Amino acid sequence: MKERRGSNLSEQKSAAGSGKKTRILSEMSDSIGRLLIFVNPNSGYMKGVKTFKEKVEPELRKKRIDFELIITDGADHAKNIVETRDDLAEFNAILILSGDGLVFEVLNGFFNRPDHWELLHVLPIGIVPSGSGNGLLSSVFASRKFPLKNPAFMNKAIDLVTSATCLAQPVNLFGGDQDKIQIHAQTRDANYAAFLSVGWGLMADIDVESERWRKSLGSNRFVVGALIRCCNLRTYRGRLSYREHTLSDDSAHSPFAVFGRTAAEKLRDCTCNKPGTSRRNRSEPATNRRNEDIWLTAHSIEGIPPIDEKIPDEGWTVIEDEFVGVYAMLTSPLLQMAASHIANDGPMQPRAMLDDERIYLSFIRKRDLPSRASLIKMLIALEKGNHLKMDFLKWVDVSSFRLESLTPGKGRIVLDGETIGADSIQVTVSNYRTAIISDL
Repeated sequence: MKERRGSNLSEQKSAAGSGKKTRILSEMSDSIGRLLIFVNPNSGYMKGVKTFKEKVEPELRKKRIDFELIITDGADHAKNIVETRDDLAEFNAILILSGDGLVFEVLNGFFNRPDHWELLHVLPIGIVPSGSGNGLLSSVFASRKFPLKNPAFMNKAIDLVTSATCLAQPVNLFGGDQDKIQIHAQTRDANYAAFLSVGWGLMADIDVESERWRKSLGSNRFVVGALIRCCNLRTYRGRLSYREHTLSDDSAHSPFAVFGRTAAEKLRDCTCNKPGTSRRNRSEPATNRRNEDIWLTAHSIEGIPPIDEKIPDEGWTVIEDEFVGVYAMLTSPLLQMAASHIANDGPMQPRAMLDDERIYLSFIRKRDLPSRASLIKMLIALEKGNHLKMDFLKWVDVSSFRLESLTPGKGRIVLDGETIGADSIQVTVSNYRTAIISDL
């Protein structure tokens, strides 16, 4: 085996000034495949690089799996690499050591590529939980009854992604026949691929404001943030519009082995069909939102207007009120089930099932909340899924919803754990798919 250190990126230092190189290549003459690996050195307890060196790398070498390691040095580093690399199809998979934020970056990097439709089907994503929020992987593990507590949670994830026989799995390893649904999130300025959640108000505030304790508390930062926010409760005036869940037609897809053939080699046999032409009137002015036409043709249901158009009079429910918070669990793009967990100890929507094709939308209105104590009880009950019994927490299954803040600049919208700097968002189930390394 030889290890080669490349030029260009390999000469860059990390933003934290650690002096560590941000790119390392490992090549073996008898390798069975090649991974592109992103490690966020600042996620969770900031042990991502150590986890890779001590636990992941030895297994990769033992299994004869080549890799290119990139240590991210700031926001959108991974996204820009995925978007611009012209050799992405030469890898067998992408492996991420971080929390949900880096998964969000990589996924949206895909969607800024002209070949994104083809690559999504043949270049799977693997995850080793190294962040304080690992909701996506927790949802995958919960569906398979895999362990959700460390160290078993971490060890199982490493076993999966370093196995020479791992599969990019359909929904259900024991007879499932569907690939993974993805969500289209749209603001006034941009289109996003999303997989986990949309938050506004209470849950978004807890997520963002507890960032200051990421290094010292890890995932426990959410507990501290929740207590502080409940004691100093905020409310937000907004308009919530939604279209209740509608079943859509779908087609079956088979699992495939991760190693043995690169994504480029799999593409030669790919029979995946691209979306058709846009339903938007071509005479209308073009929007500044990137990939607008592609997204509008990929919705699972008809009749969803772009965010800058009026909500239809029929088929939609509109609520304008003072909200404590709005939170939506999205149908995962990496597993066709609702992403049931917001972290490995927080089953936000435990009734989410495999083959789900819906968004679980929840909201709390100020006038429905009995007291701050009731809110604290709800957050405590969240760990075991008993929060669903709280009368003031309203749930509805939807295929699309639009959220608009009626007090611009007040309250933040958080998408998959990332603040997106928008006062409104529309979210719709789409037909876009990708794959995840999820079993042996």
